[in-house]
Amino acid sequence: MARPALFALALLMAAGCAAASPPAGDFCYVSRLSDARLREAVVLDTRPLAACASRSLPGARCLPPREFMGPHHRLASFRDILWVLGASGLSGQESVVVAGDDPVRRDFVAGVLYLAGQSRVAVLTAPLTPLIAQGPAAPGTTRGMFRNPVYQGRPRAGLIVLRGELARALRGAHPPYLLDGRSLASYWGRRIRAARGGHLPGAQPLPMPALRLAVVAGAVQLPPVASAVAYANDAYDSIAYFTLLRAGSGFAARVYPGGWMDWADHTGLPVDSETFDRGPLQTPGRPVPVAPSARPKSDSLARFAAAVLLAAITGYYLGRRHS
Repeated sequence: MARPALFALALLMAAGCAAASPPAGDFCYVSRLSDARLREAVVLDTRPLAACASRSLPGARCLPPREFMGPHHRLASFRDILWVLGASGLSGQESVVVAGDDPVRRDFVAGVLYLAGQSRVAVLTAPLTPLIAQGPAAPGTTRGMFRNPVYQGRPRAGLIVLRGELARALRGAHPPYLLDGRSLASYWGRRIRAARGGHLPGAQPLPMPALRLAVVAGAVQLPPVASAVAYANDAYDSIAYFTLLRAGSGFAARVYPGGWMDWADHTGLPVDSETFDRGPLQTPGRPVPVAPSARPKSDSLARFAAAVLLAAITGYYLGRRHS
């Protein structure tokens, strides 16, 4: 397979709402809160909970990424996600502005909200902490123990691609266009963060940091394809990458939220540039040296017993010599 190049294709910034002011769509990046359409929006603060609860924009609600993550950095079930959104005071019908200091944290939360069915989601690109310092501030509101109201947004299930669905699509006559948001080292299997290294068959590399720089510079170049699926390392990175593509670049991608970790864990699935972490190599025929601290306990006990026996015999003969 020929080494894919980073994209130099059709410019599509004008196709999305990232460059529009005021925002033109239901999922877009915005650079300021002064737009009339955002004045009644609910601000969601994605910074760490302690920072938000201490000081945020007036009326802001605290919604850090950990609220949506299950064990082992996997995405919580949609049932749990909808419960969290209701407990945060959201019904799904509001316009929300997702803000924060870390763009990946911010974009992950924004992507979860949009996939869950939130009516309109704007992503504030300006860092939140400096904005708080410039004007009136108040403690952020943390979520309650009960849903109030019940979240009624309709999940955008058509934008989510599950592992089995993706595997079948890749075997079909017209497989989807895949975008890999990980680093090039991970893409080529030089860095392994899962059961194996490599990338999904036919995926094209477009690392998330490089795409973010292009969005900031207003120079995003993406291919005009009808069907594209985005993924990164895990659910956290994959959904943040989806937000960057869809809201930040105006690119109509879907997301494989399981990401590379989910795909790599199933060894029957095909992989390009497959690698494995075999640990340090040893010279054939040469024994592996064992550090003193790593010797078997039985060896240490035998040496101790021999030393005690030698001391006893020596003491016995010395005693007889002086008797």
